[in-house]
Amino acid sequence: MTVDNGPDPDAAKRDAALRARGLHGVADEELDAIAAEVAQQAAAIAGIPYLPSAMVNWRTADGQFFGGLHVATGGLDGATADDIPRLMDLEDGWCPRVVRRKKAYPLDDVRDNSRWVGNPVTNALGIRSYLGAPIFDPDDPSLVLGSVCGVDTVERLWGREGLVMIKTVSLEITAYVSRR
Repeated sequence: MTVDNGPDPDAAKRDAALRARGLHGVADEELDAIAAEVAQQAAAIAGIPYLPSAMVNWRTADGQFFGGLHVATGGLDGATADDIPRLMDLEDGWCPRVVRRKKAYPLDDVRDNSRWVGNPVTNALGIRSYLGAPIFDPDDPSLVLGSVCGVDTVERLWGREGLVMIKTVSLEITAYVSRR
């Protein structure tokens, strides 16, 4: 099933902002570390030893790019960060929806919403829960550059604690973007 994430009137503006800061299509070790921090904090909230994966995802005109990526050992059917491509179609996953909504998007069970039934990420990687928040351009607070998210292969009740955590991290990333 293809999910129409809709037209993106900000695509050119977003691409220009990401390019100007050296973030467009570039893996970033600091963002990888932030993704690992998200996985660790989300795991603590869930009461588990590790969260399978977390990312800092830039939405570009042509797709999604994981500027930051963390995959826990054995977390996604034994996959590592090296096994997960940093590029993804705009119709895949939930991050494009976060960018369009311009607000956090917790999905305790991605299968509860018919919009996501058949999503390639749900099927290919067995993702069952998602927690994401938008990352805003520090120079233009109305422009969302991408999102930060964590995913798990089982259902999770993220609750208020999860929302506060992911929103706090998104603000930290906005500050990091501002320093670039």
